[in-house]
Amino acid sequence: MTTFISFIFVLGILIFIHELGHFLLAKRIGVEVEKFSLGFGPRLVGVRRGETDYVISALPLGGYVKLRGEDPGEELTNDPRELNSRSIGERLWIFGAGSLMNLILPFMLMPIVYLIGIQMPSYLDKEPLIGWVMEDSPAENSGLRPGDEIISINGEGIETWEELRTTIMANPGQELLIELKRGKQVIQRSLVSERDPENGTGSVGIVPPMRPIIGEVSPGYPAEEAGLREGDMITAIDGRQVSHWVEMSQIIRGNPDKELSFLISRGEGQFTADIRPKFNEEAGVGLIGIARYQETTLKKYKPLPAVVEGCKRVFVLFKLTFVVIGKLFTLNLSIKSLGGPIMIAQVASQAARSGFTDLLALMAFLSLQLGILNLLPIPVLDGGHLLFLGIESVLGRPVSIRRREIAQQIGVFLLISLMAVVFYNDILRTWGEDISRLFDKIFM
Repeated sequence: MTTFISFIFVLGILIFIHELGHFLLAKRIGVEVEKFSLGFGPRLVGVRRGETDYVISALPLGGYVKLRGEDPGEELTNDPRELNSRSIGERLWIFGAGSLMNLILPFMLMPIVYLIGIQMPSYLDKEPLIGWVMEDSPAENSGLRPGDEIISINGEGIETWEELRTTIMANPGQELLIELKRGKQVIQRSLVSERDPENGTGSVGIVPPMRPIIGEVSPGYPAEEAGLREGDMITAIDGRQVSHWVEMSQIIRGNPDKELSFLISRGEGQFTADIRPKFNEEAGVGLIGIARYQETTLKKYKPLPAVVEGCKRVFVLFKLTFVVIGKLFTLNLSIKSLGGPIMIAQVASQAARSGFTDLLALMAFLSLQLGILNLLPIPVLDGGHLLFLGIESVLGRPVSIRRREIAQQIGVFLLISLMAVVFYNDILRTWGEDISRLFDKIFM
């Protein structure tokens, strides 16, 4: 229920803000608004006020504002209250207003996020120091080691783990020239990033420093039975010192049903516990029922610094969105990285459980993406209308109705194809393993 409510809340506000932009500009210019609808399909509830019918419709995956004289085939009377009787400049403002509102919203939300305060993973702002290198990964094969500090990738300076992670994820299957600092030496290494089979993003097999501190103990598992608690740190297993969560996890997962001696630090003291990892048939590994403690930093500022930090964050997200779009169009990023309504609902639900500021930050990010994507020159999107108006300004006459219809049919086909892809990705991410097991039972 939390997932559904969070999804409707987030998507509803973003759609409302977008359509409100069209509505307010049309009213301001003097164009008649016949309908303001949140959602598509059958009418659920509504009320008429003056010339406008305000409606909530059954399918909450969008919305629209119906303007008088908007349809290309609609007969015009040169009434200034008709959209297509207005100047090109006025129509440009009306069609672009929805995306403009979505682009403005993040600059309002992110300062509020930093004013209230938001918990962020601590490692993101730290220097890009490698904490662990995964076995047989591109990083290991190219000679990267724990303790190396990444200086640059392909000539672009890297100052934080967030920049490092973003750069690697945005370059799947690409050759990366990495400059790193090892002690007092500056070394260059070249490697080709792997493509994550689940989401299509890049990966090289490096992990930030993660102390093996327990954040959660699952009931009914060996860790709980041995008396382990949240905040305990595992410092050694069978006499072998461990300093990284991944290192500790690999030992546990690789020794199912074998009794291991754990050295545990709790507060100022230490104790040992003999624990036998429980074999998990589904994953084929040993588990003791613990989750990692995520070290976080509260980012909270006074009003003016909050505005500055919020705006800086929006510009970072703005740049990242264009990088991702560019790599999708050049096929350097897999469409598997795209997510749809199911993914949005899941992320919104997680953000709602994490706190109000996490939900606001998610809304800011999604609003920015919605604003940018709606400006793409695809017929049926706002950008498609702007494209037609641009052609009209060059030709001195509107694009013919027939050509608009063909372009819009192509646009609808592209959007339906995109929706099919993101729904497919969502289904595989959410129920992929269950579907695979079902097919195994049917056909094997």
